[in-house]
Amino acid sequence: MFRLPTFIALVALWSGNGLIASELAERETEFYELQTYEFPEELKLEISGMAQLPDGDIAVAIRKGEIWIISNAYDPKQANYKIFATGLHEPLGLAYRKGSFYTVQRTELTRITDRDKDGTADEFLTYAKGWGVTGGYHEYAYGPQFDLRGNAWITLNCSIGKGPKMSDNKFRGWSFMVTPNGELTPVSGGFRSPSGIGMNLNGDIFATDQQGNWFPTCPLVHVRKGAFHGHADSLKFTDLPGATFKIEGKLPTGLTVAEAAKKIGPYKLPAVWFPYRKVGMSATDVLCDTTKGKFGPFAGQLFAGEFTMSFVSRVFLEKVNGEYQGACFRFREGMQCAALRMEWGKDGSMFVGQSNRGWNSLGTRSYGLQRVVWNKKMPFEIKTMEARPDGFRLTFTKPVERASAKNPKNYSLTSYTYHYHSKYGGEEIDGKKLGIAQAKPDQDGMSVDLRVKGLREGYVHELDASELRSKDGKPLLHTHAYYTLNQIP
Repeated sequence: MFRLPTFIALVALWSGNGLIASELAERETEFYELQTYEFPEELKLEISGMAQLPDGDIAVAIRKGEIWIISNAYDPKQANYKIFATGLHEPLGLAYRKGSFYTVQRTELTRITDRDKDGTADEFLTYAKGWGVTGGYHEYAYGPQFDLRGNAWITLNCSIGKGPKMSDNKFRGWSFMVTPNGELTPVSGGFRSPSGIGMNLNGDIFATDQQGNWFPTCPLVHVRKGAFHGHADSLKFTDLPGATFKIEGKLPTGLTVAEAAKKIGPYKLPAVWFPYRKVGMSATDVLCDTTKGKFGPFAGQLFAGEFTMSFVSRVFLEKVNGEYQGACFRFREGMQCAALRMEWGKDGSMFVGQSNRGWNSLGTRSYGLQRVVWNKKMPFEIKTMEARPDGFRLTFTKPVERASAKNPKNYSLTSYTYHYHSKYGGEEIDGKKLGIAQAKPDQDGMSVDLRVKGLREGYVHELDASELRSKDGKPLLHTHAYYTLNQIP
């Protein structure tokens, strides 16, 4: 029988809300139902990519090299599964565009089409290729994510090891953009294992990465030309034709991430840090809420999958001085397995494709499919947390009770940062409790301004608002918010 290590099982007990994770999942069910899909026993549904089709059917790539079409996809007990394509090499993403599927295999971005309309693929074309592959099992390739101009974006694992020669694993740990005519161009470098890639409503591309060497905890980064995201293994490729940045000399040591960003020109801080264990241990997919309210009050925000702890988190982003930063929150606990991929259904529900590849994740299965459905009941949540020159503005999904909102003692705020180093992971450092000088709710109770003593740039600011109550006396569904304050407005 598969058993989780005691360490991970104990982590599962803490939800960040002061509740047992299972208790929080039960509370979340009041607002967001979690449906579990049945599928044939012989189908190893290790979902590694998802795409909604024009008729509302859901297509899934599975890790061992196939694409399946799920019809009647909105009935977990009566869904139908039909194979569409086989023979792929570990596809770790899926998109549907203009009648064809696109998936990233180990060595290429492939376009797959059913030309004779018989329901199965009959054309497999190399759409783009050109990165190095040595055969090392860590050399995953993810995507694509199409942007608003029709460009396809791809992210690559670093090799986590060295190939026989540099040409064999070139541009590992980099991102690429593929133009509509198939031209492959490097964009940014410094990834470790960027297993999730997505786009916000503005058309900007974001990727998650994994806690490990050079990453003290999981980040969400804005992928853009010339950015160095932090992992040193990609630097050896900055001399190759097409590389978009260069760092002279060795990386400095003994710095915090904020200090490193000031000393290493191309290094760009993540838009959001996901504090370790508090908001996951292994971030995966990125999905923007494009449902225009069908999924609840978070339209335009991002959702991120979590592998080890098997949940979905939520991210609010804003631009400060031209750079993205923002807050992350827990969103939906209790998945049966690692939440690896997410996709919207035609009704605005969220499909969550799952596979833990035999690694450890919480839950009762090693792979599967679940669906999160909003029941139209409004949860009491911190909707946004926005930076202000003297603190933060919180907005809510329901009116807050003014007496609780205006009491500064009902908020606890701490800040901390991380080391920038080659060691695996990193603890929170230089922690400090900050004072709330004033809490000023607006007249309708939908927001409150917090005046804070001692804001610190380059630090995560962790808010505990457990004492707040809604106008109808309910506590927050998720009481904690984690704002990455790279810059003070």
